Amino acid sequence: MNLFRLLSSLPALILTLGIMLPSAQASIAWEPHGSANGIAIFTRHVPGQPLKEFRGIVQVDAPLAQVAATRADVSTMHEWFFLLNEARFIKGERLDDAYIYLALKGIWPVNPRDAVAHVTVKQDPATMAITVNVASQDGLMAPQKGYVRVPSLKSTWTLRVISPTRTEVEVEGHGDPGGWIPTAIANFVVTTLPRQSLAKMREHVAKPEYRDLKKMYARNPQLRELGERLVFPTPLP
Repeated sequence: MNLFRLLSSLPALILTLGIMLPSAQASIAWEPHGSANGIAIFTRHVPGQPLKEFRGIVQVDAPLAQVAATRADVSTMHEWFFLLNEARFIKGERLDDAYIYLALKGIWPVNPRDAVAHVTVKQDPATMAITVNVASQDGLMAPQKGYVRVPSLKSTWTLRVISPTRTEVEVEGHGDPGGWIPTAIANFVVTTLPRQSLAKMREHVAKPEYRDLKKMYARNPQLRELGERLVFPTPLP
């Protein structure tokens, strides 16, 4: 996947976003890369592209509302997303339709990357599954010193209800990192980025500040507004 070719920082960005696959890709089978610590990783070739795209799946012992709030809390994303140095909103009053800036660390000899992306959040009314789509956006921010701007990227996070207290998190990612990245680093990132990011996200969700949604919403009105627009399973008595 091109996004991973970018650099280790690029993949970090990719994971943050997770990708939506073009219809032509649907017929290409995913290649499994093991399942360890409850996290399954897959990759597959993208026609005409030198880099693979990735897919990661994990189940989290937390309700959908808690996981959704964690994923939407962009200001703390750098605490769990692999190689992410900074993530912040630059435009938009609502979390379900906003623009964010992402800056990722590089792995020598690859330079750091950054990107501006449009983020949208949708929910399936029947299953309550929440989908976060991310796509690169041009013209909102000038190139930043010390970073290589990612030409294009698309990613998707999907949060699915397993039970009132358990949620499945799936992420897919692909894009064009722009610039050069060694094959060894690209291959390393394709599987390491989703595995480490999902593992750290699972730990992050369990923090006390995400267990009490009322306190979280009080600290972050945007999260409260997003939570009020979404539907969640009824908590167990």
